Amino acid sequence: MQVDGRSMVRRAAVALVAAGAFAVAAAQGASGADPRIVGGSPTTIDEFPATVIFNVNGAQHCAGTLVAPNKVLTAAHCTDGVQASQMEIIGGQTKFSDTSGEKAGVSDVWQNPGFDMTGMQHDNSVLTLDKELPYAPATLVQSAGDAAYQAGADVTVVGWGTTSEGGDVSDTLLKVNVPVVDNDSCATAYSTGGNSYDKASMFCAGVPEGGKDSCQGDSGGPAYVDGKLAGIVSWGQGCARKDFPGVYTNVGNDYADISSHIG
Repeated sequence: MQVDGRSMVRRAAVALVAAGAFAVAAAQGASGADPRIVGGSPTTIDEFPATVIFNVNGAQHCAGTLVAPNKVLTAAHCTDGVQASQMEIIGGQTKFSDTSGEKAGVSDVWQNPGFDMTGMQHDNSVLTLDKELPYAPATLVQSAGDAAYQAGADVTVVGWGTTSEGGDVSDTLLKVNVPVVDNDSCATAYSTGGNSYDKASMFCAGVPEGGKDSCQGDSGGPAYVDGKLAGIVSWGQGCARKDFPGVYTNVGNDYADISSHIG
């Protein structure tokens, strides 16, 4: 999915994540916001213990959320075309470069069969780990009609992604708070460019002036409302752009399918 030549999914770009190379952007992003996740602030894994690193072939790829001791929920666009043997999950790390976290391999991948890279609907996958991780799993929102998806609800997005559009990844876990945007406004914002915003399987969060958003490398990571996992970082036009809120997988809409693979 492309708009203006830029990838709309929020996976890490290979060029940004060479092993051991981390730098917080010193320049401001395209939105003029402080160069953080974007426009956020540092946090710790103790505050969000279910947040995990999702590496592919040893390099930063996406993030995910522990939803059972041996299950991780992530974005389907993070697993599409990737073999389980290439995946590694790391929990318990505030800093990406740290080595104290618990590592696990992936033994099985369930990718939502309703997903495809063209439409981006149902952007969720469940990874089965080859061991249990000793961190508190997240609780999932269970219905698309939940108050978590009402316009104005406060969403907290967490990740190690780029700190500005086209910028550098963050070595430290970051968080940003953005309000849910009503579905009609979201559909209007993304009514051009060849994409297809789906009011059922997606929701948007952001501020009209831009400057606060998830970005590349945050894909698959958590979007919490009132402490529950409401969304998965999915896609958007650039990062933190004016009038283009971030788009997230609606976990409540796909809860039945997701929960059947968590067990």
